[in-house]
Amino acid sequence: MKLRIGRLFAAMLPLLLIGEIAKAEFLLTDNDRVVLFSDSSFGHSFAPEWFCQFVRTRYPDLNLEFYSLARSRSDAADGLKRLAVEVLPLKPTWVIVSFGLDAPARQAFRQERLTAYVRDMSTMIDSIKASGAKILVFTPPPPQESKHKSLQAAHFNDVVAKYADALRELAKAKDVEILDWHKVGLQYKSKLGDGPNVHWTKRGLQPMGLSLSVAIDLLLTRLQAEPLNYMVEVDWDTENASASSGSVKVTKHTKKSMTLELKDVPVTLDMNARGKLQTRSWPLSNWCKLVMKINNMPPGGVIVSPVKGKGGKPFLQTQFEVGADMSQIGPLARNASVSALHNIIRTKLGQCSKYTDSMGRTVPEPELEEGYRLYREADTQLMIATQKIENRTPARYDTTIKIEYAPKSPRKKAAQKRPGQNKAGSKKGSRPRRGPHKPVKKGN
Repeated sequence: MKLRIGRLFAAMLPLLLIGEIAKAEFLLTDNDRVVLFSDSSFGHSFAPEWFCQFVRTRYPDLNLEFYSLARSRSDAADGLKRLAVEVLPLKPTWVIVSFGLDAPARQAFRQERLTAYVRDMSTMIDSIKASGAKILVFTPPPPQESKHKSLQAAHFNDVVAKYADALRELAKAKDVEILDWHKVGLQYKSKLGDGPNVHWTKRGLQPMGLSLSVAIDLLLTRLQAEPLNYMVEVDWDTENASASSGSVKVTKHTKKSMTLELKDVPVTLDMNARGKLQTRSWPLSNWCKLVMKINNMPPGGVIVSPVKGKGGKPFLQTQFEVGADMSQIGPLARNASVSALHNIIRTKLGQCSKYTDSMGRTVPEPELEEGYRLYREADTQLMIATQKIENRTPARYDTTIKIEYAPKSPRKKAAQKRPGQNKAGSKKGSRPRRGPHKPVKKGN
């Protein structure tokens, strides 16, 4: 499956609009306040984690404030209410909007719902533009109706496509930029197929890693980000070593292993790969590349691992001749802070649901009205404050890694007699095996 996805991804690069990205000035600048404002589409912590970690690592000196205000089951009408309370008080310089996935409410197409959605989105766009913030609007991502019966009954793929079409028309009329997550996501998804191992969504609706990585790819492309490329090259025979940034040196070398000490390695995305070395197939691997090249390695392959960690997957010599990309995985990318950042963001996103419960509480007695008003106001401020993503990972780190010969897999020995077997291969005392089956005649 991994190999298949890898091949498909190579064929899909033109669809993802990345290819070779010309150098340009990154559009985010010092003191920008960026708000990711959405329904379920950005409700998973992957999106803010990947975006923040990339920006932090690629542009470590950039001072930004980033907020993720995503709430599940939030249609455009709810978003319009939240805009005034949660978003505009932050005085954002950029608002990245994604609504439309929850608007149909998992139901079959109804024109009155679509009409209300367009009206509310129009008002939302006008309000954001009036605030002076720059705005980028995502079309809703394609769902995966095969993963849920209610979506199949509603023909939900077609329903969301109508919402995406309506949003493209509205954006054109309002002269705002569209990031076409629906279109590019469909192209990517069609290449993957719809098998049981393709987890495009959670329960058919909420985008998961594959879909979210397409969205972040579109966002980084539009913001004119430059890819992060880091190269380490070492020669097994001469011990010559170089790194494109920071430093590398060989500290130990035997016939079977080599130890490297690296300083100032960029921290890239862990992507929950648990430190295993494997071929990457996510769009983000085009933005973060940590390439290791080992010259004069034996053809048997090597294993690259942390000095005190478990070994990973063997690599062949040919892979290291061109450079093995270990951007999101392996000892060059593993960092405890990345996992900590993921957990922090997930906790922050959960605050939105607590805030919703607080706003829905009824006042039990009239004399408590003022107290409840103050309580809701305080809870609103708490929710907004918790959505500010403080990137706690370092931009660079030091590490020591070990490269050692991959153990040779034992050759299959010629078939030998097992203890207790006769020449025919059957156990002693058992009847010899017959040739092709023939019916046995029974006596009269």
